[in-house]
Amino acid sequence: MSSVPAMSRRERFLAAADGRAVDRPPVAAWVHFLSDHLPGDETARLHLEFLRAYDWDVAKLMNDYRYPVPPGLELLDSAEAMRRFRPLSLDERSFAEQLRAIECLRRELGPDWPILDTLFDPYQQVLRNVGFNQAAAIPAHREAALEMIDAVTDTLCRYVAAARIAGADGFFLSINGAIRSGFPRGGDADTFRDFQRPFDLRLLDAAKGSVRVLHVHGVGLDLDRVLDYPCEVFSVSDRLPGNPSLAELRRRTDRCLMGGIDETRFQERPLPELRAEVDDALAQAGRERFILAPGCTLPSFSPQRSLRHLREYTLTL
Repeated sequence: MSSVPAMSRRERFLAAADGRAVDRPPVAAWVHFLSDHLPGDETARLHLEFLRAYDWDVAKLMNDYRYPVPPGLELLDSAEAMRRFRPLSLDERSFAEQLRAIECLRRELGPDWPILDTLFDPYQQVLRNVGFNQAAAIPAHREAALEMIDAVTDTLCRYVAAARIAGADGFFLSINGAIRSGFPRGGDADTFRDFQRPFDLRLLDAAKGSVRVLHVHGVGLDLDRVLDYPCEVFSVSDRLPGNPSLAELRRRTDRCLMGGIDETRFQERPLPELRAEVDDALAQAGRERFILAPGCTLPSFSPQRSLRHLREYTLTL
């Protein structure tokens, strides 16, 4: 047990992100609620029920409202199609409902419960809705593609400012840019250099002053691409085959780490194995500069029994 006096959720989260001593490592978990058809206050209600049921230290708000695609656009098959993406008003439903969800969460949770809003990198925002197999068309229309991603980045930077006003304490930015070619959603070094990195950095700069969690999504990662990204917390699916362990990440960066729980096996593991995974995560990462969490989203059908046990066990750390 720690000799540090008991902390509030906010104190614990900020201390971990800053590398200061904590009474215990913060613990968080999250699931998708299939909520993109719902208004923001209903999305917030689903999150509130989940947060209050398990008393997580951090409120990680999912963002299932997909980035708007120009009406009628189906493929990125021409420069003209790409140039249809323009900077958007934050009155668009995708942004307005997420901002409403943040406001509702802040009002209901009060000032002490830290809220992380979820973002996706600008390049990914386009492909998440049009189709990831459309990535091959982007280098073929370089100038139009750059204009398209620039327009998306402009919109997202303005969204970040609005989300901070709405009550977000930080942002969980999921990026695909570290995934190498040959792996799902991966790209080569040229694609990363030209179409991902510059826009990722603009978005991270817009979020400066908040707690920035860089979620390096996927497998087949080239960490050298993103280790210099400005962020306070570094999140990786450290349990997935071929990905860096927490111990390796600890050797490569002095930033706060987030991970330790295998999201792909959570629903299968007996409780003793879950406890052993938590113990192993702490042995690798240490108690400070660490947030215990799944490497990525837990399945929505994760057992209540496992979630409750995870929470109860981590209260004793």
